[in-house]
Amino acid sequence: MVKFNTICRSGQERSTNADITKVYRNPNPKVHPLAHAREYQRALVATKVEKIYAQPFLGALNGHSDGVSCIEACRFNLSKLVSGSYDGEIRIWDIPSRRTLIQLNAHQQMVKGVSFSRDGMRIVSSGEDKTINLYDFPQLLEQSNNTFQDPLMRYLSKGTLGNVDHNYQLSQFATAGQVVQVWDYERPKPIMKFQWGVDSVSCVKYSPADSNLICGTSMDRCVILYDVRAESAIHKVAMLNKSQCLAWNPIEPLNIVIGNDDSNCYTYDIRKIELPTMIHKDHISAVMSVAFSSSGREFVSGSFDRTIRIFPFNKGFSREVYHGQRMQQVNSVSFSADAQFVYSGSNDMNIRIWKVNASQKVGIINQRETNATNYRQALKEKFKYNPEIKRIAKHRHLPKYLMNKKKQRQEMKESKNRKQRNAELNNPGQYEAPKPEKQQRIEQFIQ
Repeated sequence: MVKFNTICRSGQERSTNADITKVYRNPNPKVHPLAHAREYQRALVATKVEKIYAQPFLGALNGHSDGVSCIEACRFNLSKLVSGSYDGEIRIWDIPSRRTLIQLNAHQQMVKGVSFSRDGMRIVSSGEDKTINLYDFPQLLEQSNNTFQDPLMRYLSKGTLGNVDHNYQLSQFATAGQVVQVWDYERPKPIMKFQWGVDSVSCVKYSPADSNLICGTSMDRCVILYDVRAESAIHKVAMLNKSQCLAWNPIEPLNIVIGNDDSNCYTYDIRKIELPTMIHKDHISAVMSVAFSSSGREFVSGSFDRTIRIFPFNKGFSREVYHGQRMQQVNSVSFSADAQFVYSGSNDMNIRIWKVNASQKVGIINQRETNATNYRQALKEKFKYNPEIKRIAKHRHLPKYLMNKKKQRQEMKESKNRKQRNAELNNPGQYEAPKPEKQQRIEQFIQ
């Protein structure tokens, strides 16, 4: 026979009072007949606690003397943010301390757009005064006390300008306006111009995967793709309403999201841009700005209805809505580089900082708390289709004006569907089936 010497300790003989007493459990389901009911109750409590502790608003950045027109988070530095306002002022912020690092009187009129270079070393801005300024970011930080710092380069455009976007790979940037212009650091004039139609382009964005591909939205309700190599536009889609903004998915760069004046966001696949692949609904007014997270799984949108919403990239409705009592029209939104925070700039001269997950704790979290959080998330995922838990998880408090408008739109939708059913019943031979909603939003596709 083989003898084994073992050490057996009881709970009272532990080395310290901080030690956790080991509990032995039998995994046999017959021994635990109430396990499912116990897990359901824990999931219900976890869902309620999440709603109780949901505090998404973290703080505001004050300092602008006019409405905030554009913001851009640095891709290289998590703590830096640049913003432009209607009075031509540009501010660079330190997010942890919530103070202004640099204040620049960059333009004589409204700042239309700001953009960081891929490495975070350059900042480019465009304004209504037809000027484009290029700044050296490290040099600005060294001379933060000087308000009247001269840019590295100043470019003058012949026509009006829209937003500006920096190339992901090259030392080039593109500007919207009467024509789409591509600029190089070393050239005082644009190296390339694109024009299709007579109306101006309101927004342009470079593809994060292909440095030669640019997408733009124009004032004649079109979405246009430009190819720098061919020096021409390649596709054009005319929608029923004007589009204000767009964003590329950084992980799946074949997909773009368009913010439209009909209060919806549209996801397009550039390989088949004739029809949108997804319609994202929930806003009640025009969408003014959209921005993707670095993970590519979610995007945030800011609207004229004074709210910002966070959408999963593959879902038609938002999972979160944020609003403030004093927050006005949201002109620009941006994700932080770590996809943990959202920044919004509005007409009330404030930049607000929000959490992506409203109930997530900010700060140091020990291992036990992390395990407990993961356990609660697993329970909520397991019972997410339960009617009671689903109702609590989906509920969002909305201001009265939003609720009234939402109710009115629902009544209009029901009335339209009722009218279609009556037409089908009373005129069976003359009735034409309505087109799918994705086809109704597109007016014309031009190859």
